[in-house]
Amino acid sequence: MFRIVYLTEDPGCRAEVEGFLRQWGSDEAHIAAHTSGSTGAPKEIRLPKSDILVSARATNRRFGINSGSRLLCPLSANYIAGKMMIARAIAADCEVAFCRPSNRFLQSQDTTGYLAGGVDLLPIVPSQCLSLLESLKSYPSAIRNVIIGGAALPHDAEEALLAARQPGMGIFATYGMTETCSHVALRGLGEEHFTAMPGVSFSLDNRDCLRITAPGYSFTVLQTNDIARLVNDSGFIWRERFDNVINTGGIKIFPEETERKLRGKLPCRFYLKGVADPKWGEAVTLVIEDAPTSPRVSDESIMEICRERLSPFEQPKSIIRVENLPVTSTGKLRRV
Repeated sequence: MFRIVYLTEDPGCRAEVEGFLRQWGSDEAHIAAHTSGSTGAPKEIRLPKSDILVSARATNRRFGINSGSRLLCPLSANYIAGKMMIARAIAADCEVAFCRPSNRFLQSQDTTGYLAGGVDLLPIVPSQCLSLLESLKSYPSAIRNVIIGGAALPHDAEEALLAARQPGMGIFATYGMTETCSHVALRGLGEEHFTAMPGVSFSLDNRDCLRITAPGYSFTVLQTNDIARLVNDSGFIWRERFDNVINTGGIKIFPEETERKLRGKLPCRFYLKGVADPKWGEAVTLVIEDAPTSPRVSDESIMEICRERLSPFEQPKSIIRVENLPVTSTGKLRRV
């Protein structure tokens, strides 16, 4: 039977869940939701309840969620990931427990107590991976499936999760957006490409950006700005946001692919972006987090690391230091 369990006394968490339930129970055909704001200011969109049910049922089929399942959600019901956990529980007529959204959500005694009873599906964002890794040591078989979304999963976090994963546990990176009512594809950790959810297929436009075809949804076809490489019409390898590509002297640089070459080599958080340049059109620029508590590293030392790891075209022409890298409320980097 559908049931909400609260593992926190935080009134904000309850208000968010009840806000969704009021919308769901209304005569309106749509639910209000907000985009993450990673590529601009967050905006409100209206999601058809019919699309939400299509997505919820597809996920339930994929993970075998039924009336006897128990779901755990450490994410805000103000955003699509939290809303969809309620929708999945409604569609399956099962139980979903909400705890206070936090990067340390599994340190709560109430949450670990619930976890001990077994959980069929747990959604998290990459910043919550550390909490998950710590829980796997204490509850090696408590979680059946984990889905990770909201932002790209760092390579070191993926390797750590693979090493700690218990037999029989599924851990998946997700691909989707608010407009698609959460994920339309999954990638098992350690695998290279994403695989479509049932009823979804993919193609590319003339920019090599992913086009989603989903006849069961109201949008039917949705064009994205995500550059990808197709494996087939139901699988793809994600590369980069088209918005982020740097065109320097006619050479296209893919920042996120390039950043992976520097991961673990720079002693600070960072990202690459293009800055207008009269000679190159755009100059590759390295933005680094220079927090007061962090050890100071000279620009020359950083440039030397870049010269060792990157091709001449990929190497940054300059460095911008900021006290804190900008992120969205869900922890996704904002490339501004």
